[in-house]
Amino acid sequence: MASIKIFNSAYRNSKDRWVEMDEVNVVTMKMDYEGRPYILFEHKDFPLGALRADFMDGNWYCDLD
Repeated sequence: MASIKIFNSAYRNSKDRWVEMDEVNVVTMKMDYEGRPYILFEHKDFPLGALRADFMDGNWYCDLD
């Protein structure tokens, strides 16, 4: 099952969190101007709006910085 790694690169001691795709609501799935896929998703633990996750190296990454 695919997962999204959620982290904050602005903090050195930030803990990584992995969220399964079936736990999120994908709002948008598109390609950026360089042809890389990304999604905007919602999760109950992040109530302020959709988050962006980029697809790199076979995984989804969401940087909260």
